[in-house]
Amino acid sequence: MRYNRIVLNEPHAAIEGLFDERLSGWNIDDHFLNEIVFPLTDWHTDYLFHGFNHPAIKTVRFPFSRFIVDAERLWDDPMENIGQGVIYRYFEDYQRTITKRQEWSLGSLWVKHQNNLKKNLCENALLLDCHSFPEDMGDVDICIGFNDDWSRPNMELLSCTVNLFEDSGYSVAINYPYSNAEAPECPFRYQSMMIEINKRVYLERRSIYLKTHYEQKKSIREVIGQLIETLVNSRVE
Repeated sequence: MRYNRIVLNEPHAAIEGLFDERLSGWNIDDHFLNEIVFPLTDWHTDYLFHGFNHPAIKTVRFPFSRFIVDAERLWDDPMENIGQGVIYRYFEDYQRTITKRQEWSLGSLWVKHQNNLKKNLCENALLLDCHSFPEDMGDVDICIGFNDDWSRPNMELLSCTVNLFEDSGYSVAINYPYSNAEAPECPFRYQSMMIEINKRVYLERRSIYLKTHYEQKKSIREVIGQLIETLVNSRVE
């Protein structure tokens, strides 16, 4: 089938808000930035997934760091038990100090992102969940994630995605090292698929500099652009 729309969800690409006293509440130091924020920010995914432009492609980019609000967590996420739900309160040895009033305000940012996703989705759309992961989290280049429910992508889409990456020289795993995909409830059916890119593939080591030379046949941005172009212009049964 031809997707009526492709919605790019980019929840972890930003670092804004960390130094805003109205939003942050973290006691930020070198270790917090270098060892926590740096590896867990999806650097440049808002560039890598934009190699092909088309009116049927919509982007929903959360404008704040995940350490301000994790826009992709469930409202009652199990990670809340360790202080890492929608609003992180603890991370490693760091504790966040926020008031109830701030908590309410931060929660509204999550609601706004979820509503933006729903507003851009439509019947027969594909939500493409755009992420990257630290190289020490897995030995594969690309992780394809999805839910085992109504939002699961069809086999033709999965095969197309895996083949495009593997044909360009990238190793691919399904639901490893991460699983599932963002899929807010809507009064219509659509599909959702996550693409996680190993940071070693596109970033210089211990840097946020993009690589200029790839060992593979094509750059990550080229492969993703080819995938999105295929999904927009071709029929995926």
